[in-house]
Amino acid sequence: MVSEHIQAHASIDPMSFTTDSSSSSAAFHLPAQVISIKLDSTNFLAWSAQLLPLFRSYCLMGIVDGSEPSPPKFTSTEHENQGILNPGYVVWQYKDQTILGLIISSLSPAVVSTIYGLETSRLAWQALGARFATPFTSRISLIKRKLQSLQQGSMQCQQFLDTVKSLADELSAVGKPIDDSDLILSILNGLNSSFHSFVTTYMLLAKEKSMSFSDFHAELLNFDLMQQFHSQTIQQETGSYTFYSHKPGSKPGSRTSNKIRFSGTSKSSSPTLSQFRQPLPHLPSSTATTTASPPFH
Repeated sequence: MVSEHIQAHASIDPMSFTTDSSSSSAAFHLPAQVISIKLDSTNFLAWSAQLLPLFRSYCLMGIVDGSEPSPPKFTSTEHENQGILNPGYVVWQYKDQTILGLIISSLSPAVVSTIYGLETSRLAWQALGARFATPFTSRISLIKRKLQSLQQGSMQCQQFLDTVKSLADELSAVGKPIDDSDLILSILNGLNSSFHSFVTTYMLLAKEKSMSFSDFHAELLNFDLMQQFHSQTIQQETGSYTFYSHKPGSKPGSRTSNKIRFSGTSKSSSPTLSQFRQPLPHLPSSTATTTASPPFH
């Protein structure tokens, strides 16, 4: 233990040892950050996702997963008799106990009791994984099924994309990332019918070349903005038509009032910014019904 070494050789500082065989001095410090997610019975994926990058960035995964075992406590029988600890062991022990302390600080009070008596970070990590990760095997299958069957429904496009992305991130956190093509297909299957022209256009383009999820994400949001713009334009034109058709002195529904409305209306279309901004030729145009004059009676 580090305490044993400090008592016997107080002059040796574990922070002064290097992390490899080089002669350079590389002090080891974990950031003094607050763990935002405390592990409980419901959030193992999110909890592990915040710790794993930290362990990897500080080259500590070998200690946690056992691929970097502890060096021998003593380098020789003579040193053992004299109580001189192996400097490599002191450094490894210091790192291990720092990791263990970090893990414990990230547990909810109800979970801390499950690792009482475990003296290394690897034993604690294994115990927590055995208790909480195994049930998530079925959770992974559930996430995949939910991803495949998720429908946009009443969600806004951005909200729908965020929901899909969060499910994909959960799979990535446990080493089960989903391909961009499969993720895009899940989104296409769940979009509302108002995105029919976008889906059709994408399927035609996908036959020629693949698209990254980031590009697809941007195109879909742009298409959604175009739809919102056209919808607002139609509502404004409809309100204008109502105003002019009920102008004082004119009879509602008369030929004159209708002419006032349509004589001031011109066909307009937003500039095409990409392949997704206009309906395909074989699909009904969304502007055709808004620019045609109603039959006169």
